[in-house]
Amino acid sequence: MSKKLIAVLTGLMLTLSITAQANQPATQAAEPAPIGTFNPFDPNAWMSGFVPGTGATTAALKFNAAHPADWMKWVDPKTHTQMHMMFANPATYAQFVQPQFYFEFMKPENMMAWMDFNQYAVMWDPQTMTHWMNPASYMHAMDPAMYTETMNPANYMVYMNPNTYLAGWTGGQTCDPKKNPNAKKSWFGYHC
Repeated sequence: MSKKLIAVLTGLMLTLSITAQANQPATQAAEPAPIGTFNPFDPNAWMSGFVPGTGATTAALKFNAAHPADWMKWVDPKTHTQMHMMFANPATYAQFVQPQFYFEFMKPENMMAWMDFNQYAVMWDPQTMTHWMNPASYMHAMDPAMYTETMNPANYMVYMNPNTYLAGWTGGQTCDPKKNPNAKKSWFGYHC
């Protein structure tokens, strides 16, 4: 009985696989299936997560853990790869030794944002859920291009700079924030 059921299901799945690919023109190169029509029998569908030339970007490394919008960037299929690439860059973690990162948790507008259900709209989007149910969505984690920034020595130089630690924590040079627009708040006043 179970062998017959397996044979019938296999036949149905193969038929579905063939009919799903039947609408592809023969002259055009096959493209990965759209998100809603993932074919588990097509090896190309499993490898569509590898995007050539996606190297990480070192521009504006900033993650605000106190606000739900930055957490939703991990869930959003459009921004997930950029977030993954940002956290694969060692320079990203320098922000966690700065007091500005922790001051964000004291802002009332950030705390109130957690109560706003509009911040979570991307999580309830059916296209987002369909995307994450597709196994090809997870293949980018094995793409070597995602981790090229870990091999770049320049990304570690931020940890050799004493200003990464001292200026942010001790106040360094104190200055007037009204006169200097570049002044950043530290634990003991502002520093330039």
